[in-house]
Amino acid sequence: MVRLLGALVLMLCGLGGAAQAQPAPGTKLWEFRTGGPIWGSLAEDRGTLYFGSDDRHLYALDRATRRPRWKFATGGGVRARPAIAGDLVYAASDDGFLYAVDRASGRERWRFDLKARDLARRPPSPDNPYFDYLQSSPLVHEGQVFIGSLNGALFVVDAATGKLAWSVGTLDAVRSTPVIAGGRVYFGSWDDHLYAVDLATRKIAWRADTGGIVQSTPAIGAGRVVVGSRSARLIAYDAATGAEAWRHDYPDGSWVESSAVHAGGFFYVGSSDSLKVSAFAADSGREAWQFKTGGWTWAMPRLANGTLYVGAISAAPYYFEGVTLRPGFFALDAATGREKWRFAPGPVEGYVTGGVMGSPEIVDGVVYVGALDGRVYALKE
Repeated sequence: MVRLLGALVLMLCGLGGAAQAQPAPGTKLWEFRTGGPIWGSLAEDRGTLYFGSDDRHLYALDRATRRPRWKFATGGGVRARPAIAGDLVYAASDDGFLYAVDRASGRERWRFDLKARDLARRPPSPDNPYFDYLQSSPLVHEGQVFIGSLNGALFVVDAATGKLAWSVGTLDAVRSTPVIAGGRVYFGSWDDHLYAVDLATRKIAWRADTGGIVQSTPAIGAGRVVVGSRSARLIAYDAATGAEAWRHDYPDGSWVESSAVHAGGFFYVGSSDSLKVSAFAADSGREAWQFKTGGWTWAMPRLANGTLYVGAISAAPYYFEGVTLRPGFFALDAATGREKWRFAPGPVEGYVTGGVMGSPEIVDGVVYVGALDGRVYALKE
């Protein structure tokens, strides 16, 4: 009996030890490597992660097996977040086309010419203040695909056939991803303006001069449309009229490349040279908290289960003396801005030296994020 009790105690202790051995939040569980940097955000649907890489492929990665179900070759880097609707996956490529790919087989259904094949991307570099690193991501709405183009247009394409339904022109590139709310589509342009287009009339309801290039995607909440620009401002506009509601000026001249997200009465957004992510009150624009990331926080934050996830990227040489940019991926308490954990992806060669640009997906207690080192990381939530 004594031996039996002793064995039982040892077994229970072993079970307790096993429970204590669970990985800590932020621990890398596994990784998947592609052949090029991953600049875009991931999209998850029914156990599959969809994402693009600068290796010119769109991937469908099975979360369970950690292997590609398929990968689809394009003629250029894929930096846009894929959109999934029905049996199709939509993704844009730097080869100038929007593709519709069968989600089961990975075969092309159709492609649409974005009229941008002869227009070159301008990568970040120390001697180019107008670098261009994004790609507008497709948005599927009521059987149509909305997407911006480097040629200055917002194209609206039939989701089933790939035929052009209608378009709206601007005076410069549209890298912003469109957002739809209240019967309007909102998007920014490199012509310094934020646009609101009525879906019924297909005409511009209003447009607002932000004072600088709009690289980011608008965020909508509390009756506001909030967008940052290279004017070093975050501006909130009345969604109905386009009148300015409030603005936050970055005193250090930091561009606002990050796209904001709205939740719980706050807008969360990153910055460039301020090297931080902030929470702003939706009604007043008051900065509730800020967290220093140490790198360019160009990523769109992602909020899940009370945690704000955001990436930062690094580059060298940095044009401010005495400051070294640090790459990273951070999990923050959304209410306070306090750090819960951080993860450092691998370095890369070139002017941009590493970090996370895209937004993650959080599924079943796992955080999936792509990094500039060409890997998708699965991290413990």
